[in-house]
Amino acid sequence: MMMPSMLRLLLIAMLLAIAVETAAGPGDAAAPATVAAHPRYDAALRAYESAQYAAAAAQLEQLLGHQPLCARCAHLLGKSYGRLAERAGWLEAMSLARKTRTALEQAVELAPHDREALSDLIKYYRAAPAFLGGNRDKADALEQRLRATPGQTG
Repeated sequence: MMMPSMLRLLLIAMLLAIAVETAAGPGDAAAPATVAAHPRYDAALRAYESAQYAAAAAQLEQLLGHQPLCARCAHLLGKSYGRLAERAGWLEAMSLARKTRTALEQAVELAPHDREALSDLIKYYRAAPAFLGGNRDKADALEQRLRATPGQTG
């Protein structure tokens, strides 16, 4: 069994790799128009870009409650959880890691050809320990899908 400090370092490294990717901007043509123009999405994106990850996560949770099919929202929510996990104690980081995985899986389910979401979920599956949902076989399968996916997002 890993020591809590070693586990925390592993989680931080894994989530940092995922969170480093940039989110699409509010004017990104790949984001659905109803979401890109939504004030709460814009506010969440600004909060994320300003390192206010808790505020971004709260806004995205509310937005997903009203627009549950928003893949871009789920993706940014997963990344926000990942950033929060970097700053959390190891118990909270484990909970946030699970939320990160769930949100990224939701984003990929909603937008199966979104290269950014696929890439971030692959990174999660490769880096996370099995008890947090890491799975090399799932990562390999998604990697094949990513290779077959045209250069599109959203």
